[in-house]
Amino acid sequence: MGSVSGKANRAVSEAASASRSPALRILARTGYVFIGLVHILIGVIALQVDRGQGGEADQSGAIASIASKPGGPVLLWAGVVACGALALWMVSEAFYVARTESESKKKLKTAGAAVGKAVVFAFLAFTFAVFASGGSKNSGQSASDFTARLMGAPAGVVLLIAAGLAIIVAGAYYAYRGVTRKFMKDLQDPGNGRSAIKWIGTVGYTAKGVVLAVVGVLIIAAAATADPSKSSGLDGGLKTLGSQPYGVFLLAAIAAGLICYGAYSMARARFGKF
Repeated sequence: MGSVSGKANRAVSEAASASRSPALRILARTGYVFIGLVHILIGVIALQVDRGQGGEADQSGAIASIASKPGGPVLLWAGVVACGALALWMVSEAFYVARTESESKKKLKTAGAAVGKAVVFAFLAFTFAVFASGGSKNSGQSASDFTARLMGAPAGVVLLIAAGLAIIVAGAYYAYRGVTRKFMKDLQDPGNGRSAIKWIGTVGYTAKGVVLAVVGVLIIAAAATADPSKSSGLDGGLKTLGSQPYGVFLLAAIAAGLICYGAYSMARARFGKF
């Protein structure tokens, strides 16, 4: 039994080491470029919505915008590979932390965060793949449909409220990292660009935190009123902000903030710690 366990551990170790190769590191860095591009496009679409034009201001809308451009399919497949590589890198990060970190609490927190990021990046790679294959999806409608199905399940409303609270906490965490500038710990020394990256990161993280918090509130509102249409994802969250008093200015500010987050993500592709 011990021999089998030892072989299994060595196999996992070798797989984790292989997945941290220089080639994968380069692809994983490129993943942040695509994450940045998606956020910049979401911000641009939100600004168009702010001016009364149509558009879906979320990941699906941004990726659909890429697909419609000349050379779009090639770029989409590149996004699949890059975001998939970044997800794989985060999985290897979780294994690496589990093997090397001695403090159990820190090990669980760091490895859990890496796995959570891997899921997010893998979902983005999947969305790229859907559009690259000629398909399409409406994130807002998908969110409403999922909310409706969950409402019909036992304890579904409780689960929805818990999910909404979790997203609000995530939004608060993003805003906290932005205001305190803790995101700079994720970077190597960017040299002369440090001041600029610090400011775009501060604005970007704070804006993304606000949007996530609004999305969480909408999920809770949908659960409380038994109206799944209120849970409309990122696009619905941005449009909800735009419908508030002085919403035109608020939506413009958040859109600019998302563009800043996209610019920070691209800077992370160059200066991020891997």
